[in-house]
Amino acid sequence: MLPTRPWRSEPQAIFWTDRLNELASCCGLDTQAVLHSAHWCLLWDRQICMELVGDAQDQLEFATLQTRLLNAESPGKTPFWEHPTLVAQTIERYESLHRLPVDPQNHTRISLSKLLLEIIKHETHQCLSDAKELGRDPFLCQSARLADPESLFRTLDGKKIDSNTQTNYWGHWFPGLSDNDRKISDAIAALPGAIDVDIPEVIQRLENPSSPVALPGAVTLGRHDVLHILLGRGLLDQDEAFVIGFTMGNATRYRDDDGVLMRKALAHWYPEPFRISGSKLQVFDLGIQAGKAMGIPDIAQIPIENLGGWTLGHARQELKISIDLLRNFYCQEKQTIRASLESGRLPNCPPQATTSARRDCS
Repeated sequence: MLPTRPWRSEPQAIFWTDRLNELASCCGLDTQAVLHSAHWCLLWDRQICMELVGDAQDQLEFATLQTRLLNAESPGKTPFWEHPTLVAQTIERYESLHRLPVDPQNHTRISLSKLLLEIIKHETHQCLSDAKELGRDPFLCQSARLADPESLFRTLDGKKIDSNTQTNYWGHWFPGLSDNDRKISDAIAALPGAIDVDIPEVIQRLENPSSPVALPGAVTLGRHDVLHILLGRGLLDQDEAFVIGFTMGNATRYRDDDGVLMRKALAHWYPEPFRISGSKLQVFDLGIQAGKAMGIPDIAQIPIENLGGWTLGHARQELKISIDLLRNFYCQEKQTIRASLESGRLPNCPPQATTSARRDCS
């Protein structure tokens, strides 16, 4: 019996697998590597669909999905959301272990690109149809069952990808925790440009340390970036939730009422793309706990942005940020939120840890 994952049904699995095998045979490609690459490409597209619908909140405005289907993306604006960019990344992944045969007209590359493009456009069409038919929350529940974010952060030969600091796209940048020998200055220099959006007034009032009504743990943007690096976090919603929670929980002035207020602001007062809501607020709570458990108190007031010559390992040791404790908190995060990009790229849990948590689809 042919397994259907990551396809939606066995007939789909048979249809697309036959076509991939036929292409591999006629073009002299490694059959298993082609199949694994196509699976990775399909799962990435499914994950992108899920993230985009999730960001739509309750308005059910899936314009970006529709744009992808119509092949009317704005080139370069959102790399990796674009179908052609995802295909190019997939072929690059294949070529990390198996070079494509050389032919004068690039026939093999073009044929593989066209087939991968067919697969992910078909997936996007199904995502859009399901989203319109089911509505946001049921769609997200269904997609979570079909997603496999862990596989997106493994190399073609199965090794865990524990960081990605070479990308120019902020959505895919993450430093991980296996970088103790790297200098802080080098890590800062590798940060990609942020999204081109003005910081809303409500965020400046609550998170800017110069604001008279700033909450405990308010920190400058430069210092906030260094905290992302020290904590091994990227720049997506769960990452932001953890870092904000960490700096708040680490502040000596922090009280539970401050956390309640920040939770309300993140979920209801912050506009997109800064809003953080739903289950991802649980990551803010984990950040609070982590900030209380480690780090020199009031780390937000320490000029860590001036420690560029230090290695990250030295800085973590001096600032009392424990990688072992962080891994424990990140394991809890993976158990709480299974199907997100952020959870997929976090370090693996120890073998004895259970990962039974799922999105509540009741």
